[in-house]
Amino acid sequence: MKNKGQTFIKGAMILAIANLIVKIIGAVFKIPLYELIGKDGSGLFNVAYQIYTFMFIIATAGFPIAVSKMVAESEALGKTGDSKKIFRTAFYLLSCIGLTGTVILLLFSNQLAGALGNPDAAMVIRTIAPAVFFVAIVCAFRGYFQGTQNMYPTAFSEVIEALAKLLIGYICAYFVMKMAVNPNTNVIDFTGRTVENSAVKTQYAASGAILGVTAGTILSLLLMLVITLAKKRNANKIKATRTYRDILKELVLIAIPITIGASVSSLTSLVDLATVMNRLVVNPEVFDSYSHLFAEGTDFAHKALENGWQGAELLRQKANSLYGMYTGQAQTMFNLPLAIVVAISMSAVPAISGLYAEKRDLEARTTINSVLRITSLFAMPCAIGLSVLSKEILALLYSDSDAYLLLQKLAIAVIFVGIVQVTNGILQASGKVYFPVFTMLIGGIVKVTVNYFGIPIWGIDGAPIATNLCYGTIAVLNIICIVKILKVKFSLMDIILKPLAAAGIMGAITAFGYSFIAGIIGAGKIATILAIGIGGVVYLLSIVLLKAVHKEDLLSLPKGEMLAEKLWFIK
Repeated sequence: MKNKGQTFIKGAMILAIANLIVKIIGAVFKIPLYELIGKDGSGLFNVAYQIYTFMFIIATAGFPIAVSKMVAESEALGKTGDSKKIFRTAFYLLSCIGLTGTVILLLFSNQLAGALGNPDAAMVIRTIAPAVFFVAIVCAFRGYFQGTQNMYPTAFSEVIEALAKLLIGYICAYFVMKMAVNPNTNVIDFTGRTVENSAVKTQYAASGAILGVTAGTILSLLLMLVITLAKKRNANKIKATRTYRDILKELVLIAIPITIGASVSSLTSLVDLATVMNRLVVNPEVFDSYSHLFAEGTDFAHKALENGWQGAELLRQKANSLYGMYTGQAQTMFNLPLAIVVAISMSAVPAISGLYAEKRDLEARTTINSVLRITSLFAMPCAIGLSVLSKEILALLYSDSDAYLLLQKLAIAVIFVGIVQVTNGILQASGKVYFPVFTMLIGGIVKVTVNYFGIPIWGIDGAPIATNLCYGTIAVLNIICIVKILKVKFSLMDIILKPLAAAGIMGAITAFGYSFIAGIIGAGKIATILAIGIGGVVYLLSIVLLKAVHKEDLLSLPKGEMLAEKLWFIK
């Protein structure tokens, strides 16, 4: 069991590292892309990308896990013929799901973009449509390889997909943005490198950027095919004992609740996509809070004059610009620490599943406490740090920090999202796969309600407020489920109060440190970097002095014994 547990953790860490690399590549892509195509282009890009993300989760969240589970069971029993049949069943099913998603996006792109309050995004949606088909097929391969305890194909395919998105997407967008505007051009002339107007340029640039996503999924599929063909040469042919019907039934029963539960990660983005732009235009006064973005002399004002935007069309374009700023700046920075938080905390979840399988409930409960403590220790400083230095961090990476008030509010949700991700994993690992579904639905209702009624009052700032309430609700409900159903007792002091106190001390000293440094050398990037460094050191000292880290926390992580030995002062 120890060797098996080490294999699980090793596999989890391989995927965690790959996920972290993918997130970093994504940030490297989105930050300069935002600078290149602006708020308007970012709005169009993210409309299409969020739709793709939703369909991506349908294909990738539950089915690969279901395939890997079923394949792992077959491999353990020596039934490799069943493993192959499970893969083929998943391949055919996911191909149908992916093809359906692609066809829907291609045929109904205009209606979908219009319903979301952004008809200019139709072409961008059509450009990303094929990616749904390719990524669905890739997921069948990923699930199969993970079931055989080979995580490398999944990790490599994810990184290649992200790199293609970065390189191909940015190059295509750059090519379009360097075109000249010529009113005599018929929409766009690639040979002469001219476009009819700036609005057309923005649409094609966003489509070029999203083309990188489609290209990435194609390259990922090609890699999987090459690996599969190479392994097929040495495969032993063993006859399958199960029918396609039985396999399909089990596959669906396992995948559906996991898919619904996992979609929490994109829940708020989907709700924002469906409501933000439509609700912003309800009350034109909400744009006054960001009037400086639309004032005379700005790029927006220039585009409005050039394209003749007036009345409802002007309001719609303002809404798209704010949505682009929110998703392009605030959400991009919000997602960065989550990659680290989720990767570190979730590496211990397979161990929980193994302990429950062996009926070692007491050890499982101890591990659950440790995992939640680790999550808090990483999530809270990220949240406080992003909130305290929101303006300075955005200025460090972007040419403007217009979204700093949005990031200031949204950053706090890092704590709630980290807890939700881990508690979802804990509930699923303990066999309670349907509980995250119900808590997610309740959180979704909170998000929709606050977005619908709050955005016409607070404007775009209503979106991050709703996100905090949504994830906060889910986190509380998940913890209640763990306490009541799994009989886990939590130490409020260890999991919440000590990490929060350490993060609070860090936040206060970081804010003071930035003001002090800026007073000496002037406000700017160097002052921000130094302040972040000071904050990191202060936080590490704080958690040691407050005894917020326990030895068992370190032991639950990969290479934990080595860490515990080096950090001898942690009891």
